[in-house]
This record gives sequence, C-alpha cells and structure tokens, in this order.
Amino acid sequence: MKPFFKLSFCAALLGTAFTAHAAEVTLTFADWQIPSASTTQEGAGVFMDKVRELSGGEIDFKYYPAEQLGKGGEMLRLAQTGVADIVHISPAYITDRFALTTVAELPGMSLDVCKLTSAIYDMAQPGGTLYEAEFKPNGVRLLFSGNLGPYSLLTSNVAVDSLDKLSGLNIRTAGGPMEMTATELGANAIRMTGSETLPSLSRGTLDGLLWPIPLVKDWSLEDALHHMTPNVSTGSFVVTYSISENSWNKLSPEHQEILLEAGKFASENYCDFVNRTWEEAKNDLADNHDILPTDLTDAEVEKANERFEVVHQKWLSGLKSKGVSQEVYDEFIERSGS
Repeated sequence: MKPFFKLSFCAALLGTAFTAHAAEVTLTFADWQIPSASTTQEGAGVFMDKVRELSGGEIDFKYYPAEQLGKGGEMLRLAQTGVADIVHISPAYITDRFALTTVAELPGMSLDVCKLTSAIYDMAQPGGTLYEAEFKPNGVRLLFSGNLGPYSLLTSNVAVDSLDKLSGLNIRTAGGPMEMTATELGANAIRMTGSETLPSLSRGTLDGLLWPIPLVKDWSLEDALHHMTPNVSTGSFVVTYSISENSWNKLSPEHQEILLEAGKFASENYCDFVNRTWEEAKNDLADNHDILPTDLTDAEVEKANERFEVVHQKWLSGLKSKGVSQEVYDEFIERSGS
C-alpha cells in the first residue's frame, strides 16, 4: 500500500482529511465492511482518495466502517432517511429491494471479475435496466460497482471431493442466489452476514461456507478452515457504493462529475485487484495456513453445472413478477460474456 494512501485512508477513518483547504462538501459514508477488508482498502479508500484528488480537497468524507451506523441490511434505509449520503449496499442482504442486481451472483458465471463488474455498472447507470428497475425506485444512484470474485466452498473438517460430501453440512451463504446454490448442491444453507461467520465456525455451528478465497484472511477465518474446493465457482457477491438521490441533487454538476469519475476509477481498480490476487491467495492459504485444496473431478463438476442451471431457472422464475427479469438476465449474460 502506498504511503499516501495509508495517510489519507487513516484520516478518513477518523472523519478528517489532510487537504489543502477546508472542504466545501463533506459526505457521510456508511460501510458495513471492516477496515482491513480488501473492499475497504482497494474500493472505498481508493474512491475517497480519488474524490479528494479530483476535487482539490473541495469534497471530503466522514467515513464509518464496520457497521458503525448500521448492518449490511440497513444500508439502504440509512440513505433513504438521510443518516448517510453514501452507503455500501449489498443486494444479497436486501433481495426484496435489489433482487435483479443479484444476477451477477448466480453460479457458473464468468471468472473475469472485471466483466462482471462492468456489466452491473453499466446496467445501473441512468437509463439502464437495473437503474430503472431498482436503483431509481429506491432513491439511490450507483457510484461504484464491485464483485468479490468467484466464491469457493471452504470447510472446517470435511474435504469435499464430491457433491455427496455436502449432504447434511451447514454451509454459510450471503443469501440471494448463493442460498439457492448451496441448497441445490445438497447442503443446509445458513444465511448470515460476514461478521457472524467466524464465531459460528469456532462454535461448530457451521461446517463451512461459500466465500471468496482472497477474503479468507481479511476476516481472520484461516485458522477455522482446513479444506477448500477451488475448481468450481458457486457464485459471487455484488458490492455497490450508492449515493441517495437527495444528496446527489444537492451537489453541483462539477462535484457530481467528480464522484462519477472517482467511482468508475475505483470500480476498475478493484476488479483488477480481485483478478490479480485470486491465485496468489489460494497458494498462500495452502502453503502457509494448511487449508488444503481438493478439486472436484470432471464428472462432479459436470453435476455441479447441471445444478447451477437449475438455480438460474429458479432465479428467473422467482422474479417473473418483476417483468424484466429475463431482459436483465439476457443483457447481463451478453455484457459479461458468461
């Protein structure tokens, strides 16, 4: 991490900034992620630093990570009620409001995180299908789109070399399509937030989880896990930073453009980071933390893909009432190259 980034990001956590002059606009940014998480450092931190740079210090932030203002499922309400200007919205945590945006969390999608990220970003811009269907009705505007990359199966005591080994295991999911995926693969899907995961693994109430390999150490899970199945993607997790329309409309056109440019920059930076670090993180967990990789056989991967197709169809059928689920699905598949 570059020294400048350390300085400005630590300042953000304290609600201050080292800028050339007093900020004209200070935006409250609520985040449920912890400060050490890669999304915080490579996403939120990069975004805020870029805004300060582009605005010459005219825009600054009061940044509240680690659920200080609310849990993941409460972020949208914080924006809508004016408690925060910018919030970290995770569609999987509020599928009643952002069900369509979870299209990027379906299993078996492209392994190129930048393609997944770009597809959601473009579709959520004004005039796009996701903007019109979900972001606009909920009164928020997307600034940053991220994707945590392929989710793998990681377990405490059982090496999963066949789908049969999942039968009866309690496996954590973030909700949304991931929950359907775990169930379709034969596991007991347990929906919970990231902050609840380590205590549950430590108590033995969880047998494993669907989780991105590069984020295992971010959440200090490496000592609670002993096996991973890295050769199949069980889905992913969408990250968005969105500003309330009310806060957006109070900004000058120049400041609006700065936020958009910084959000695009941070989105591209984060997807590059995830793509770059996946293999490195997998090797580190195996070599230094005794989390042993066990691949599914080709025949088992084929079985998994057949079940993933069932998840896709259930996702579509469950969202027929939205009217545009097939349109969103087809557009996402095309844009992401999945």
